[in-house]
Amino acid sequence: MEKSSKQDANEARTVTPPPTIGTVTIPPSPPSKESPSPPRRPPPLRIDTSRPGTADDSPSDPPTRPLPPRPPMSKMAEPSRLAPIRPPPAFRPQAPLAMNPPTRPGTAASQGSEWKAPPPLPASRMVGSSRRLSYGSIVSSRRPVKFGQGKFSHVELVPQPSDDPDDPLNWPMWRKELNFWALLMMVAMTGVMKTIFVSVNAQLAEGYGVSYTDATALTGVPLILSAASGFACLVAARVCGKRPLYLASLLMIFIGVVWNTNVTSSYAQCMAARIFQGLGWGAFDVLVPGSIQDTFFEHERDLRIAVYAVVAVSTTWGPPLLGGVASTSPTGFSLQFTILSAFFVLAVPAIALGAPETVFDRAYTLAQTPATGASMASRFKVSLPLSPRRFWSLETVSRYASKIKPYSYRGPSDSATLLQAPRAMVAPTTALLFLVSLLPYAILWGFASSLSLLFHPLPFNRAPSQIGTLSAGPWLLASSTVAAFALLKWWHTRFTPRAHMAAIAGGSLLSFIGILTFGLHIDTTMTPSSSSSETTSIFALNYLGENINFPALSFVLGLLAAGTYTLDATVRPLVRASTMFTSSNLGVALRNTADMAAAVQIWRALVAGVFVIGIPNAVWSWDGLRAVCIGVAIAQMVVAAVVGSVWWLWGEDMRRVDGRVMRLVDLDMLKRNGSFFDTD
Repeated sequence: MEKSSKQDANEARTVTPPPTIGTVTIPPSPPSKESPSPPRRPPPLRIDTSRPGTADDSPSDPPTRPLPPRPPMSKMAEPSRLAPIRPPPAFRPQAPLAMNPPTRPGTAASQGSEWKAPPPLPASRMVGSSRRLSYGSIVSSRRPVKFGQGKFSHVELVPQPSDDPDDPLNWPMWRKELNFWALLMMVAMTGVMKTIFVSVNAQLAEGYGVSYTDATALTGVPLILSAASGFACLVAARVCGKRPLYLASLLMIFIGVVWNTNVTSSYAQCMAARIFQGLGWGAFDVLVPGSIQDTFFEHERDLRIAVYAVVAVSTTWGPPLLGGVASTSPTGFSLQFTILSAFFVLAVPAIALGAPETVFDRAYTLAQTPATGASMASRFKVSLPLSPRRFWSLETVSRYASKIKPYSYRGPSDSATLLQAPRAMVAPTTALLFLVSLLPYAILWGFASSLSLLFHPLPFNRAPSQIGTLSAGPWLLASSTVAAFALLKWWHTRFTPRAHMAAIAGGSLLSFIGILTFGLHIDTTMTPSSSSSETTSIFALNYLGENINFPALSFVLGLLAAGTYTLDATVRPLVRASTMFTSSNLGVALRNTADMAAAVQIWRALVAGVFVIGIPNAVWSWDGLRAVCIGVAIAQMVVAAVVGSVWWLWGEDMRRVDGRVMRLVDLDMLKRNGSFFDTD
């Protein structure tokens, strides 16, 4: 019995050979590679064909009994109600091969190792989605933050450029500088034309046979029209870009200057030529700072803004020094326009070929997703040249010329876009900046236009060259003041309320001294004393006129100009503080900064034109000059005190009102969470 049990155990441990069917042996199936520990299978059966329906004596064979009956179909579960064996695979959108790694494994020749599945892709932003385009959440996951080059390699670029080579921020430096200096040339020519008649207004009145007020209207009317055209350009630039406006303004200025070179006897034709010039001034007065913002990064922008401000002021108050000398020639004042027209030989090709479109919408290109990026991939693909590129090669010139188009930008023309400039015109910060500098700026232009009225007739009988020397003070002191504030970096980056109050107080005090001293000195000199009243005659009047110190008058006008541009130095820091407080992102802040600063310039040009025409009627007598100077000086101190108090007490409230007026506060975009440096 014991021997029989041991024999059965040995037979159970015996490895069963492969099954056979007749004379055919069936090999065992290979182990599965998918599962490291395959389940144990029952041992194969040895089928003996000689004994059908029976099995051998192996203990592992199944019993020889019939199978259980099959249940009826009514009790079986329906196939549709059966639970799935495994959950369905998660949906994974197919990404374009051009924007993402391939969705299939590579071959051994291409990869050399076992393929690994790519990480899951972020969800694509659909067109019309209300999801915020966050630079930190979308762009940085696809592109690293870009930095400068050379010594600015540690400086993060602000604003961040797109990947498009046509983006003005991605232009080579020579192209940026060419655009900047081309626009700067037209800014200089515009400044020369504004004060070209300052030293010859009396000669204009005599030559055309009109009143002195009509002669000053040749300067006042273009200033008023430049304000209107500047406002129109500020609105149109959002729709058609800046380049068409520059080209149209250049054409108008060219027509006006060439027309003025041959007009010496017709006042109507001279006024028509000046109207053309005034309509052309507007674009170069208000759009050039915006073009500088569009082209240069923040660390490159301060120096260019400083150069622009100094050139604009210097070419406005310096040319009367040379214009008075040129007007003493036999050809008269028209020689100034003849000299000015020669500069169009450089200005026309510079604007036509060196000032391309700078408006660029980089909000869409910065926030590309797999869905949008595939359609834009061909646009950003830059082919590599077969040979080293040369600057003056035919390929380079033809490629550059193909990008210089008169009209290449088209923006939205909805009401929200068209009302951006009007809202900037009536913003509280814009209004306060205009009010605090209104009287000094306007009276400076009024006095400059009245110099020929005061000192050309007897008892002075000053020639245009001598009257032109009175603008030396405004030229030197105004340019120095603008340069000093423009080059002070902390003035723009760490502008505090105390610095603001000091600028208002200092500028108003300089303006007060300049205005009051100018009027009182002339009135005191031209009024004889009581001791000499018995000997007063027409010859004594001539004697009293020689007592006026003209270099001192020029210095006094320079103090007025210095005070005016000290107040002007607060415009950009205050506008920047307001836009950073209310704007949703950096793009909106830059746009609003350009709009509000241009709005202040537009208001000043409008009021300056009115004062140029009206002041001569009030200061033609010495008593009138004295009354105007006393009244304007006192009014300026009162306005400065009121405006300074408003800013000191309710400065933050004024910035909040700016946001409401410009529709930047309580909007849906501002209610979302995000960084200030998000895309526009």
